[in-house]
Amino acid sequence: MPKLKPGVRLTGIRPETLLAVMVAERAYNQAGHELVVTSCVDGKHGRGSLHYSGAAVDLRTRDVPSDAMQEIVAEIREALGADFDVILETDHLHIEYQAK
Repeated sequence: MPKLKPGVRLTGIRPETLLAVMVAERAYNQAGHELVVTSCVDGKHGRGSLHYSGAAVDLRTRDVPSDAMQEIVAEIREALGADFDVILETDHLHIEYQAK
């Protein structure tokens, strides 16, 4: 089960975003790491961010070595396909759903 950082709000999360979290959790767990959701519909994001519509999620990366994180990202991208953007930022993993 993924953990939520205190203050994370899930109200209004899209089913596609929930699917992304489930896929990410599997990838994290297979690599021996725990998934922590750090932001969903909460927090401050850029203007027009998909977080506000429940179509984006941020995941903690600080506890995962960079080589393992690269493998996790590749696995998530492959599993989710082209309708999802999986972006490894400097301090978190951002996943958003945008049907193409």
